[in-house]
Amino acid sequence: MAIKNNVMIVRQRLLTKLVSLWNEGQLVEKIDRVPIEFSPRNSQVRGRCCIHKERAVWKYKSLPLLGYDMTDETDELTPLSAYAQAALDRTQIKDNIMCVIDEACSSCVRTNYDITNLCRGCVARACSHACPKNAIEFDPDTSQGKINHKECISCGKCFAACPYHAIVYIPVPCEEACPVGAISKDEYGVEHIDESKCIYCGKCMNACPFGAIFEISQVFDILQSIRRGEDVIAVVAPSILSQYNAPTEQVYGAIKAIGFKDVIEVARGAEITTEKETHEFAEKMEEGQPFMTTSCCPSYMEMARKHAPELQKYISSTYSPMVYTA
Repeated sequence: MAIKNNVMIVRQRLLTKLVSLWNEGQLVEKIDRVPIEFSPRNSQVRGRCCIHKERAVWKYKSLPLLGYDMTDETDELTPLSAYAQAALDRTQIKDNIMCVIDEACSSCVRTNYDITNLCRGCVARACSHACPKNAIEFDPDTSQGKINHKECISCGKCFAACPYHAIVYIPVPCEEACPVGAISKDEYGVEHIDESKCIYCGKCMNACPFGAIFEISQVFDILQSIRRGEDVIAVVAPSILSQYNAPTEQVYGAIKAIGFKDVIEVARGAEITTEKETHEFAEKMEEGQPFMTTSCCPSYMEMARKHAPELQKYISSTYSPMVYTA
């Protein structure tokens, strides 16, 4: 079950602001003031060292919402308004789907284990004997242990050995969440996503307590298509109705009011996928194939392609509900 948290509220607030400015025809003219408006002078800073850091985070969190990532910045003095104008003018979107906001990624530990004040400085020194790198030192006055993080390899052997449970495991949430080990720190302590491993499941984005991981949005590309008068149809999951305390016709009516020509539930495509996949499954079994897996999940497809290529020949060739709906 998804847990509501302030990271999602902040992201929604920022996107709502940018879309509102676009709707008013003021995105380029007013976007540079958004970080100051969101973090005015003397406002309370949450989780950052100062108001200037907080404003920088607002700026860089705006980039993926505009369809960019951190590699698109070649000059730190380039204002947000320049990126906004380029977003409104572009005709191609980026290939990668997710990115890490380096300005926001700065608060996680570099090593996973530390000794707390529960340490009794015992004679046994089980933690020290268990450590393969001799990374545990002891204060000569108090006998309390301390981990030399330059030597520690986060193997966890000291954690298992301590009889007082004085050693704690400190997770890096995004790394813990990633099922394929696609995200890790660089020499500066900033997380980076390895595109050759990433399956775009989004677990790291949901796990990061500082909201430093973003999907690269195409919302302004869609809105610009609508503004140009192109026929754009919203393909929605039936679950969208559970997000609003309103009848179906009101929710879909609101989507059409944005400018979408029509609203189609992806469940219509799911019916086609189910029918075609059923026939394909019967054919594969008749041919002697031992099993067949579904093709509906893009993350599963990426997992098979990048991490388990031996599974690819068993994946259904039937298109996903999204494709058939489109």
